[in-house]
Amino acid sequence: MYHVIRYGPAEDNAASLYLDPIPGFEKKKVSFMSGAKLGPLPPLTARKRVGAEGDMVDYMSASPATLVFSPRFREALASAGIDNVDYYPLTLIDESSGKKTSGHQAANVVGLIDCMDQQTSVFTPMSGFPAEPLGKNTIFELKELHLAPQKIQGAKLFRLFGKPSVLIVHESVKEVLQKSGMRGFQFKPAEGYAGV
Repeated sequence: MYHVIRYGPAEDNAASLYLDPIPGFEKKKVSFMSGAKLGPLPPLTARKRVGAEGDMVDYMSASPATLVFSPRFREALASAGIDNVDYYPLTLIDESSGKKTSGHQAANVVGLIDCMDQQTSVFTPMSGFPAEPLGKNTIFELKELHLAPQKIQGAKLFRLFGKPSVLIVHESVKEVLQKSGMRGFQFKPAEGYAGV
């Protein structure tokens, strides 16, 4: 069984973070959502803006579209057998206090799997894109996701082809993460999942 891992719940009160421009990459787009390897990057900085609320939890996002994992979250993934995540050093800066912390890292999940059953799933393509053939990032809204399990081939953590903002984990990974007592994430069953 597979699940979509999402931010939340609201009571975990995760901080809203913003990634600084990456030095040396001002003219080259770096996408942590492509599912592809990025190669070497300089140390990264993410900021919690003045007046922003929230805590530094184990599973967060830094705008634009960058996953941020705590050391405990990385260790839990490794203990679950996950080896398809590239990590990049990250300094977190709380602009209200000036406090800088390290330990959390930007996470790039490597793996974009075309495993949506297009015959039974209900979705809205992005404006200007046809429903078929589906491109790697051409779904605007998933109204009802159905997976084609034979296409997953045993993967335990991956992004969904067509909608790479959807991060999918195997049941065994979900169990490890749920037992950990960490904060900042929740799970929804992948079968029937709906989301923008």
